[in-house]
Amino acid sequence: MTWETFGHDNVKAILEKQLKHKVFPHAYLFHGPSGVGKKKLALEFAKKVLETENLSSHPDFLSLDSSGQITMEATREFISRLGLKPFAGKYKVAILNDAENLSSQSANALLKTLEEPAENTIIILISSSSRLLSTILSRCQAFSFNAFSKARLSEFAKREKLEISEEILELSYGSISILNKIVADKDFFSLRKEAVEEYKSLIKAKSGERLARLSEIAENENEELEEKFKDWLSWQLAALHKNPGDYLKVQALSEALSGLKKNLNKKLVLQSLLLKI
Repeated sequence: MTWETFGHDNVKAILEKQLKHKVFPHAYLFHGPSGVGKKKLALEFAKKVLETENLSSHPDFLSLDSSGQITMEATREFISRLGLKPFAGKYKVAILNDAENLSSQSANALLKTLEEPAENTIIILISSSSRLLSTILSRCQAFSFNAFSKARLSEFAKREKLEISEEILELSYGSISILNKIVADKDFFSLRKEAVEEYKSLIKAKSGERLARLSEIAENENEELEEKFKDWLSWQLAALHKNPGDYLKVQALSEALSGLKKNLNKKLVLQSLLLKI
């Protein structure tokens, strides 16, 4: 069986067995860092289940994407469509992207659907975090997607005939999508480089020096600061294989990013982060 999605051979091997025997769990969770192919593999799997190359016009495929919090209204509509029987074949496949953005009400509503799924319906939740309701996690077959090593990113670049350098590999944070953006956009590359250099200088500095820079960093608008935190988190996640003990820094960055999204006091969020990294 051939796949267009690069890597994640362990996940593909299990999906291939399920496709061969036509035996599927009613719900999956694809979780891991952004840009490593979770959604692409989910879409490719949906095509194989539904035996189509055009999901957008297939009556038995539906998806829910949201740039922000997934509202109760959007979740209800999604659940309502899930309740319909397959129209063109045996299965209905639904993909819910960025599942970590489900509101608490939306998550509880979805839980009821997972507890009593419609017959022959396959739901794929995609999340950059595994921190979902434990009751939701327990009702899904979970697959963990990891950031790519530099060696694997090099393999991908060679396959796609991309011109890369060691610096580009480092600033891709193990993400194929970021690698593609860096190669295509010099300005994007410069911004990533600047953000990582700032973070490296912060983690090398003593706590007092970090706090002295708090006001300077706080001058960033919330949206700019959120992008900065995402860069710091992506770089720190990619560096974990060298220093596994730095998982506490990953946790601190995740908490800071969450705090910004919840509109908590920016300076307090920064103060807490700078004391922990």
